[in-house]
Amino acid sequence: MSEDKKMIFIKWFPDDVLNGTSMLTWQSELTYYRLINHIYTSNDNLFDDEITWQVLTAKFNGNSAPIKDELLKKNKIYIQDGKIKNKGCDKWLKEAKDNFETNSERGKRGAEARWKKDAPSNAQALATISYKPLTINHNKYKDEVNVFNYFNEFWELVTNKVSKGQALKNYKKVDKDWLAKPKELAEMYNQHYNSLTDKTFAKQPSSWLSAMNYLDETPKELSIANKENSEFESWVDAFKNPTPFSIDYAKKHKGFVEKMVEKGMITDKDVKNLGIELL
Repeated sequence: MSEDKKMIFIKWFPDDVLNGTSMLTWQSELTYYRLINHIYTSNDNLFDDEITWQVLTAKFNGNSAPIKDELLKKNKIYIQDGKIKNKGCDKWLKEAKDNFETNSERGKRGAEARWKKDAPSNAQALATISYKPLTINHNKYKDEVNVFNYFNEFWELVTNKVSKGQALKNYKKVDKDWLAKPKELAEMYNQHYNSLTDKTFAKQPSSWLSAMNYLDETPKELSIANKENSEFESWVDAFKNPTPFSIDYAKKHKGFVEKMVEKGMITDKDVKNLGIELL
């Protein structure tokens, strides 16, 4: 079969799939379903790369490593020639392709035979349908992964972590000039939040993003010293309650961490919990 055609019908056995995934974690199970569909729609060309796994696990904050490890250990997938494979998909894709080739050849022979018999002028040959495979658009998904990473950085820095799911949806709608500025957005939100004595009047991050309040602010008017302090303050909570993201950031910006210690914003114990050593 030519490379520009894909299978329209694939066998699917719900009971077998449900039974076969009963021992998976819910994250791995849902990723497995998405993975199977992508294998089929890409004509068995699902690449084993960072972008693909980020897309497959985007619903779970892109934490792909343990999910991939579980699927490999439990023989749900295997990697071959840099592509993600599944034995069931291998079998049903081959059967579907064989059937497609057989039916396509029969159709061609039947059409040729009818045309050779001086058929009436309005006779119609059997149509063959050709579809281009629905492959993963890596450029599109790369953009989605970038947005997801920007949001994660924004979320690490905001002080009022409420309604993360809605905040992510609204972050995706942020003005394109601000999309790649998570630090600035977090600083501006924190200024809004910290400026209110009664926090019940503070907007949640999702509402603040949706209302495009970042366009109402003028961070450039802040003094250099105030801007620097604002950036330090935005990292206090992230460093005192470290996550993999804040730990990685601290390791790459030891000078930044050292200044926060000098200012008394974090302690030596906090630095130790980040797993870094300062000179």
